[in-house]
Amino acid sequence: MKRMQSAPWKPLFQTHVSKITPPTFTLATLSTSPPTSTTNPGFPHSSSSSTSSNAPSTTPTFTPRCRTMIFRGFLASLPPNHHNPLANHNPRAYTSDALTFTTDSRMTKTGEILPPHASGGNAEVLTAGGGYVEALFWIAGDTTTGEDIQNQWRVRGKCYLLAEADADEAREVTDVLKQSLVPTGEGDEGSWSWKKEVQAHFGNMTPALRGSFANPPPATLLGVPLGEWAVGKSGGAGELVKGKKIQNENVMDEEGHAARARANMRVGVIVPEVVERLDLAEDEGRARRWVYSKVGGEDGEGVVAGWKVEETWP
Repeated sequence: MKRMQSAPWKPLFQTHVSKITPPTFTLATLSTSPPTSTTNPGFPHSSSSSTSSNAPSTTPTFTPRCRTMIFRGFLASLPPNHHNPLANHNPRAYTSDALTFTTDSRMTKTGEILPPHASGGNAEVLTAGGGYVEALFWIAGDTTTGEDIQNQWRVRGKCYLLAEADADEAREVTDVLKQSLVPTGEGDEGSWSWKKEVQAHFGNMTPALRGSFANPPPATLLGVPLGEWAVGKSGGAGELVKGKKIQNENVMDEEGHAARARANMRVGVIVPEVVERLDLAEDEGRARRWVYSKVGGEDGEGVVAGWKVEETWP
């Protein structure tokens, strides 16, 4: 794999994100489901609810959805964590400028990342994606030192979801993501795999967060008996328990709650196409704004590592 330069916006972005604890961002998606939908149409409802109201119309109207997420580092560059029992599971053979987060395949946002963008989760859908999203980071200042930063970062691009079950075989997705990987020259590239990357993200979580992926399906009504859920990949009665913690020694169990949780977990990957940085502290507080657009090709006037860099009025 050809060695490539890092994106010109990445070093400062990394510095800024490292200043906030936890590194939260707002994920914006588009949905073709009615804005009044409040439950998850991907799972059973009680008899009092209407499933037809959640079906997308023949002429879809897109409405926005936003969530607060945790930034999990760049693809193939999971931040060091001595509590992670799988910290060395995948060799550090690559780095990337693609952003990652984790989510439950049963959450409504997963359907919005997949065409036709209808809200709804489905654990039967494994590695997939390709819908456009925007990630918004606001860094007011260093949460430890109090340093004033006042920077907003907006990252737009296509989003993909990686599942443990088929990540190594889902070439339609991984061939796209592979284009963003940059060899580090430090690890064995032949030992690196997409499946290991997903598993390492699972190990990187707290025991409580790992266990949350074996909770009853998010956004489903409380009145639905657990027995109504198909056992399948979603999990059924006896496999879904709210509040179950998965300890380090159990993260790779092939049966039980850990296996169910890993089956439901997805690693989200955002491949940036446009990155905007707004600095409200620059120019004596009058603000400055830069736009980085992925154009590819050789370096030239205004183009660095395949990114066109422009400064605009804020």
